[in-house]
Amino acid sequence: MKIAIPIWHGHVSCAFDFAHRILLVNVENGCEISRSEIPFQRESDPEKVNGLKSLGVEVLICGAISRWLALQVRASGIKVLPYVVGQADEVLNAYLTGSLVHPKFALPGSWPGARRGFCRRRGKRRPPRVR
Repeated sequence: MKIAIPIWHGHVSCAFDFAHRILLVNVENGCEISRSEIPFQRESDPEKVNGLKSLGVEVLICGAISRWLALQVRASGIKVLPYVVGQADEVLNAYLTGSLVHPKFALPGSWPGARRGFCRRRGKRRPPRVR
């Protein structure tokens, strides 16, 4: 499995929409096999989605992401884990150990339920997403 984490100075980038570098990690049986930092300067949303697909990414762990781009990434078959903050190595380890739900990895301003599709204002589920 390949995991992509947009990074800025070793931390998860605040917004995937504007990220210029990606940490690409290859994982097998829950263990990191290899990693590389690659430039990721794509101009349009479709170019970003195609770039992730061409790298073989299966999971995108990111900070904020626009709803439209998140829908496009999900529609391409990539799992999106948004609203994550922290040092990239810690975030990766938390994902691999199943502890990414810890509040210290929650992007400030996000709310409980944001990753599960709940609407903050009404407390109801949003319409089903394309996955």
